[in-house]
Amino acid sequence: MVSRKTEPPSVKKETGVKQTREKTGTAITVEEFLKLKKPKGDVILAVEGERVSLTSLDRVYWPDEKLTKFDLIRYYLEIGPHILPFLKNRPAILQRYPRGIKAPMFFQQDLESAPAFIKTIHLTNQEGRELDYAVFTTVGSVLHFVNQGNIEQHPWHSTTKHLDKPDYVMLDLDPKQAPWRNVLQVALVCKEVLDELGLPAFPKTSGSSGIHIYVPLKPKYEFRKVADVAEALAAEVAQRAPKIATIQRSLAKREKQQVYVDAMQNARGKTIAAPYSARAKHGATVSMPLTWKQVEKGVKISDFTIQNAPQLARKNGDAWKDFFAMAQTLKLGR
Repeated sequence: MVSRKTEPPSVKKETGVKQTREKTGTAITVEEFLKLKKPKGDVILAVEGERVSLTSLDRVYWPDEKLTKFDLIRYYLEIGPHILPFLKNRPAILQRYPRGIKAPMFFQQDLESAPAFIKTIHLTNQEGRELDYAVFTTVGSVLHFVNQGNIEQHPWHSTTKHLDKPDYVMLDLDPKQAPWRNVLQVALVCKEVLDELGLPAFPKTSGSSGIHIYVPLKPKYEFRKVADVAEALAAEVAQRAPKIATIQRSLAKREKQQVYVDAMQNARGKTIAAPYSARAKHGATVSMPLTWKQVEKGVKISDFTIQNAPQLARKNGDAWKDFFAMAQTLKLGR
């Protein structure tokens, strides 16, 4: 799990992002791009009416697996219909690996320049610092960010329409030293708690080491209230399974078998890898939406990679296809 604390923006202004000049030349279609075999160099891709400049396609992103930028772009093209609902119209915190997962990485929140089709939102935080956030809008926008080394997609928990009100609450089950079987068991305890509350629970692998549990919400509640709900849920899970679950943040104070039920990622400005996001991890793993049957059977992180996730989604269906249709209203105190 990767997150980054940001300063809460408060005032919207006109964006100050400079528009970059569009590259000239003939663009190839998505169909032509997907038929390429180990391409080198640069191309212009025409996707849904946008011209996306893609460079250094043979750059290696995963050295051990010998997977390149082209392999990652192909993945996002294929998984686009599944991931886009969880990205569209959300500010992005870009986590860039321009030389691959074994080279230095950096975060980017303030966008300085972008092509005309990239949307941004200009925000002024409480200290007066102005930031231009990139906003996910289309598959083309995702590919533009991927071309800059944005292997993982980290959207805000809210859209630009309801910037202060998230449309899901989530728990991050972080094992550290705990065995994987304990992660699976804690996930099932989360489901038990949420079932009793009448809330639909959607699990996914983190793509790193744990499991994320999401509950879709109607965008009616401020971040602080949603964070309070998350903390209460985490405390209840830890109380029900104290031998294998904890809300103790200090690793030194946890038992080795305990899974940390992390509710802290619901704060405003924090992000987490989106459903179907590739991860900058060994094996080119994916944060894969799951069914509860898969959790019960003992699914593993390594089961899902950029090489097989699109095929699995086509074969087995989208486990989260009804996610936003099941958005809930919470019973909160005043």
